Amino acid sequence: MNSSAKRFLIILLIMALFAVTLAACGGGQGPKIEIKDPWARPSPKMATSGAAYMIIENKGNEDDALIGVEGDVSDAIEIHEMVVDENNVMHMKPVEGQRLVIPAKGKVELKPGGYHIMLIGLKHQLQEGEVVDLTLKFEKSGEMKVQAPVKMAK
Repeated sequence: MNSSAKRFLIILLIMALFAVTLAACGGGQGPKIEIKDPWARPSPKMATSGAAYMIIENKGNEDDALIGVEGDVSDAIEIHEMVVDENNVMHMKPVEGQRLVIPAKGKVELKPGGYHIMLIGLKHQLQEGEVVDLTLKFEKSGEMKVQAPVKMAK
């Protein structure tokens, strides 16, 4: 093999390593999800449902979506929102398709009176001081474990 062929192979190898490194780092592209201030509200006696809240921030360059939540604190867990209907009455409903978009370079705040994680069929009353373990499922970022302390609203 002559020196120009060796030089070409070395350059090709360097370019391939650079491409692999860029792909592993995400190349600065894609979503970058961070969860901030997760918490759950204590449930009143005899309540069969509860709610969890947090801020979901996407510091990446691509939208992502929360597409599900799992946990063993209740029989079912859904993503819900509070809406005002045509009669100016506020009520709760599941997010359409259980898909909540987290915009690139943006955030979505799950809070009382807005988007929230609904814990349906509580297996026990949520009491201040305990922690609720949840697994958030994102369309592109995969699963993220979250611990939400049970506490009173701020």
